[in-house]
Parts: sequence; C-alpha cells; structure tokens
Amino acid sequence: MGRLSQFAIGITELRDMFGAEPELASRLRQIAAADFPAPADPHGRRRKLLGRVGPAMKRPIDPPTVPHRPAPPDVEALLTAHAIGPERQGYAWQIVLAWLGELSWGRLDLDVDEREMSDLEFDLATAGLPSQFALEKLLQGDPQIPLFPLPGQRWGYAKHAHVLATRQAIDEIADGLDAKTAAAVRPFRQFLDDYPAWTDQAKQQGRPAPDLVVTWMP
Repeated sequence: MGRLSQFAIGITELRDMFGAEPELASRLRQIAAADFPAPADPHGRRRKLLGRVGPAMKRPIDPPTVPHRPAPPDVEALLTAHAIGPERQGYAWQIVLAWLGELSWGRLDLDVDEREMSDLEFDLATAGLPSQFALEKLLQGDPQIPLFPLPGQRWGYAKHAHVLATRQAIDEIADGLDAKTAAAVRPFRQFLDDYPAWTDQAKQQGRPAPDLVVTWMP
C-alpha cells in the first residue's frame, strides 16, 4: 500500500523554500523544529557535572554522529538549496512534506496502491472523463526543485487552471459513476471543492493561487 499526498499550494511557494529568504527561512526552521524535535541527550546531565570538575577527569569527546532522523543540517541544506547526499534524501523529503503540510491551504492523504489508482483511472475514463483530465495529468508538471525523488516515488504538480478544469470535468460525469467509483473519488472531489475558497483567501493574503502538488510514496 502506498500513500498519495496532495497539497493545495502555489508551485512558486514550494520552489521558494529552497534558497529561502530570511523571513520564510525562519518560519520553515520553526516548522521543522516542531515536527522533528532534537532528542534529549542522555549524557547531558553527566557532561554538565564533569564540566565542573575540570578537564583532567573528562572522558574523551565522542565523535559526531549522523542522526538517523531529520536533523538541523538537513534543514539548512534545503534552505540554502545545497545538494543533499543520497543517504539523507529520505529525511530531506520528510522535512519538505512537513513544510508543505504546514503552508498549504489544504492537504489530502489517501492510502492507495498503483493498481487501485490504475483501476480508478480506468473507471473514470469509462464514465466519460476526457483524457486531458485524467488523474495522471495531475503529476505531469515538473516541480523543478533541487531534490531528487526517492526510489519508487512519483512527484509532480498541476497548475491552478488545470485543477479547476479537472474539478469541473469530474463533476460533469459524477452522475454516471457507479457506487464504488463514486466512493473512491469522493474525498478528491471534496478536496477540489475547496479550491474556490482557497483561491479567494490566497488573493486576500497576497499569495499565489493554489496549484496542486502531488506525491505518491510506495
């Protein structure tokens, strides 16, 4: 089973996270710190006591280790658009998805595998959904960020106008869907129904109209 995650956010807002301006970078650091707090140091109290008795009794300093979790160096590498080593890619993605979840107007997560997605695509096409509005098209845009997809991950985006057109196209065939297909597509339709309100809110706040950023993780 995989996880399909969809985020209502302007694609420029995603791209601006990499090489972020100071104000945005500060906010993104706060999000990362809240979502991935540093673990307590089990030696912290002992080291403090040793610090009082002088260097002669101190044990050798442990060499630095790379944490097996998202860490501040990963955050800083993303914020400065520096290259992420392959061994840290998974942790970097956790951070980026946390940022997207916090800054997006809405988020939809669906537990679905590739076979189920393919079946849904077929059922929608059978019901009359035009091919230009196939769900696959929502993944065809290149987000153009300096972070490579993980093995098996799918990653893309659709522009705001295409999202609205897809919403309308699905609505037009909704009455002809069988019960199973209607139930499967219902969360997505409800998600898309919020786009007009999110668009108005974005305009009021001086933010870009929300595009749709999509990722599927196996």
